[in-house]
Amino acid sequence: MQATTTVPLIDLALFLYGSEENKKKVAKEVFDACTDIGFFIVRNYESILPREKIDRMFKDLKDFFELPLSVKSAYKGSHNRGYFTIGEENLTTVYTELNSVLVNKELGDYKEGIDLGREIDSKDPEYGLPFRSNNKWPTEQLGQLWKDNAIDYHECAAKLSRTIMRIFAIGLKLEENWFEDKMNKPMSILRLLHYPPVPEDQVRFGCGAHSDYGCCTILAQDDVGGLQLLNAAGKWVDIQHVPNTLVVNVGDMMQRWTNNLFKSTIHRVINVRADHHRFSIPFFFEPNFDVVVECLPSSNEKPHYPPIKYGSYHYAYFCHWSKVGGKLV
Repeated sequence: MQATTTVPLIDLALFLYGSEENKKKVAKEVFDACTDIGFFIVRNYESILPREKIDRMFKDLKDFFELPLSVKSAYKGSHNRGYFTIGEENLTTVYTELNSVLVNKELGDYKEGIDLGREIDSKDPEYGLPFRSNNKWPTEQLGQLWKDNAIDYHECAAKLSRTIMRIFAIGLKLEENWFEDKMNKPMSILRLLHYPPVPEDQVRFGCGAHSDYGCCTILAQDDVGGLQLLNAAGKWVDIQHVPNTLVVNVGDMMQRWTNNLFKSTIHRVINVRADHHRFSIPFFFEPNFDVVVECLPSSNEKPHYPPIKYGSYHYAYFCHWSKVGGKLV
């Protein structure tokens, strides 16, 4: 079978407002994408994540990245919270063979960002635990509205992610709400990213080759381009920019949960327009900390992975990245 070179475009309206047959049709399209290339593009999602909220978030993230480095650095945090500067995260060390074009892999990714987790009430027993600590909010410089907008976006993106998980469930021949109670207190991350133009005297990737570690990622991106996936033939495929759409991809945990049925595909961001700044908003949707993930009986194959508590998996992944040079804090 020939390796896929395009990412399918899927109309969510057919799932949200269509008949049962239309819901099954969308679930089949998503299932086919997840078992083939691991990526798909969605449109007509605005009833859940309105376009004006996406546009507002892009404006807000640009306001943040325009702050002086000394100010942004004051918002560094830990355990998937806070700001990181250019080169501080280094995904080129994860799949070194796929980053062989880089002369100096120690320079790190040419991007900066800020990670914002789910807001947790101070009375919640999980409050303050690793990966569930306070966010670092730049309200002193950008005001309370900046924080409110980000929390609003996070909640809408989580709702859209739950819709995607319902589609996954139907495609996997599970009850539609099978994943719901496993993701009602998700360890999700809203990440705001800025990829500045790479200096002419350097060969750098905006983001080195990697796969995402959770269940699914929903990405809002501008039209600058540069996002690529590695297809089954070992060829880098450009993920086309389609106006008013979002890119969705499968993460490692979903591949594990489906016993390798779904594909968590390696991807990267390269610098394709040297005079342009690239901005993007990935939302990483993860299960609850205490959920035990074990391979679904959706195939005749024996389980490829033992059961594991998601929080333990997440922590081990965090420690591994720290050792190889990546940085998740």
